Amino acid sequence: MKRRSLTVVSIGPGDVSLLNQATVDTLRGASPLILRTDHHPMAAWLKDQDISYVSLDDLYESSDDFDCMNSAMADRVWQLAAEGKHAVYAVPDLLTDRSVDELFRHIPESCSEPEIIPGFSYADFYLARCRGLISSGNIRIVSASEFLSSFYDPEQSLLITEVDGAITAGDVKAHLSSLFDEESSVWLIQAGGRPVSLPLYELDRKKKYDHMTAVLVPGSDFLHHCRNTIHDLLSIMERLRAPDGCPWDSIQTHESLRPYMVEEAWEAVNAIDDNDPDHLADELGDLLFQIVFHASVGKSFGEFDFVDVVTNICTKMIHRHPHVFGSKHVSSPDEVSDTWEEIKRQETGSRTVSESLNDVSSGLPSLKYAIKVNKKVQQLPSWRRNPADIAEEIRNLSGLLLAADGSLDEKVMGKLLFLCTHLCHRSDRDAEIILHQAVDRFKSAFSRMENDVKSAGKALETLTFEEICLYLNKAEAGN
Repeated sequence: MKRRSLTVVSIGPGDVSLLNQATVDTLRGASPLILRTDHHPMAAWLKDQDISYVSLDDLYESSDDFDCMNSAMADRVWQLAAEGKHAVYAVPDLLTDRSVDELFRHIPESCSEPEIIPGFSYADFYLARCRGLISSGNIRIVSASEFLSSFYDPEQSLLITEVDGAITAGDVKAHLSSLFDEESSVWLIQAGGRPVSLPLYELDRKKKYDHMTAVLVPGSDFLHHCRNTIHDLLSIMERLRAPDGCPWDSIQTHESLRPYMVEEAWEAVNAIDDNDPDHLADELGDLLFQIVFHASVGKSFGEFDFVDVVTNICTKMIHRHPHVFGSKHVSSPDEVSDTWEEIKRQETGSRTVSESLNDVSSGLPSLKYAIKVNKKVQQLPSWRRNPADIAEEIRNLSGLLLAADGSLDEKVMGKLLFLCTHLCHRSDRDAEIILHQAVDRFKSAFSRMENDVKSAGKALETLTFEEICLYLNKAEAGN
């Protein structure tokens, strides 16, 4: 039978009068009593009561980071518990202390899980201080170290504890600055004092910080955010499609929105081609809005919602990357591609290459259809041909374009187009983008050519094809 060898208690901010009797009795009966830190008001009371204890302060100095420190603390506590009769681990706050998380993650096989004594915590102390500044039930409480490595929803009030130094305060300020203006108000809470409002930029400029320093960031809605999160976009979409929202947005369907999805995707591609990061960020936002829009439409018809969209892609990425999230080993991009296609075949039930080709929708635009089919065939190592060999086949096939009767052979034309997409794929180029760029270059060159013809005092309509080509070649050479 596993023995219970460890009890964990919360000693809060250090005011003994706030501790319940069960906590006091547990502290007195501990053997040994382990304090997370000696730099806590309770340490003085314990000494006055002749209650001996050991602290884990040496691990603050010897650990490389907070994760290592919390893990080392848990290991030390379990080691001391094994050596004692009834070990008690005293922490300021059970909810936010990461070393307590580690205790539960690494319970020795011979021990049962720690017993928790309910008691007054840091969180209770802080909430009592700032209750009038927050909305009921809409607050998240995290330690500074946890906050710095987590996602933050600004609609939710945030209480950041253990802001124990100017460096930590500076890190918290920098993290908050990703969403808030430097003039935004936050509340600093220190031992024995009331919350003090100050602009965010002053957060790391105070003279004194200690383990009881905390920061409150009141929640706000998306209309008052300087920068926004995906939650804001979802809230905006919900408001737009509400009964009293936008008349146009509220009546849209997947079919009516279809043209905008394609348009926004191409505008994002154009921004990539233009090498314009600011424009790309803007266009990706437009594309993201279309995804959120379709998720909202799906939700209104009981089909799917945004969580389904995110869950599907997360599940897919985890499942198709066993070399990242599992134990599979790959050594090259080609092996990654092979693994990806094999997993896709398993997901769709396709057993052969032909069956996987049938998974490609014939409703795609022809060029994209050819690209995806070519990609599927790459499952065969022998089909991964040298680009030079494909180019030679294109050259030879071009001589067969004219049939015996002088007409153009459509099958040869189709095969040439298909081979060109194959060549693009084997050259790690996107045929869709290459063709689009070629058309753009032609339009630009044609415009310059037409201007050159006008400058020469000629009319484009009066020129022969050969003369137009001369002007066009000159314009293309200047591109």
